[in-house]
Amino acid sequence: MSAANTNDSHPTADSQSSSKVDTATASAGSGADVFNHVQTQLTTYLTSSPLYQLLLSDIVLSSASSGNVSLKLVVLPLHVNSKSVLHGSLSATLVDLVAGLAIVSTGSPKTGVSTDMHVSFVSSAREGDTLWVEGIAERVGGTLAFTRVRVEKEGAKQGARTLVATGTHTKYVK
Repeated sequence: MSAANTNDSHPTADSQSSSKVDTATASAGSGADVFNHVQTQLTTYLTSSPLYQLLLSDIVLSSASSGNVSLKLVVLPLHVNSKSVLHGSLSATLVDLVAGLAIVSTGSPKTGVSTDMHVSFVSSAREGDTLWVEGIAERVGGTLAFTRVRVEKEGAKQGARTLVATGTHTKYVK
């Protein structure tokens, strides 16, 4: 995954239905249509799901191309467990959300319904850490879509990242 410049401004009260956007990536050439399509789907998710509204209202779409999306999220107090590390359920929620966005990035009209999901927890993240979440649509067929998701935390050194969790997600898309 590659880091991108982001616009970290928060939406205003008048624009609550739209999430934050990486404007540098959104305006970059031919991928703008894919980026805008994925951003629209993300906005729909964030405004129609109380769970996503609660947990992921600050997630930022950083980049999108056909079959590949990258998002950024800063770990907040509500994202950690009683041991003050990233809660496993948030990692699973990120896998679910980002897998669907990867599917949408291929031009699929549907994000799919989960049929199988696996999450492996590799290391931890703490409040204040910045997470980068990459979703890849490995195959989107007529009935099933197969995706992979990586959750990494940003390191102290620029460009350095540590793997936090990985996931595979199969979705029924017919």
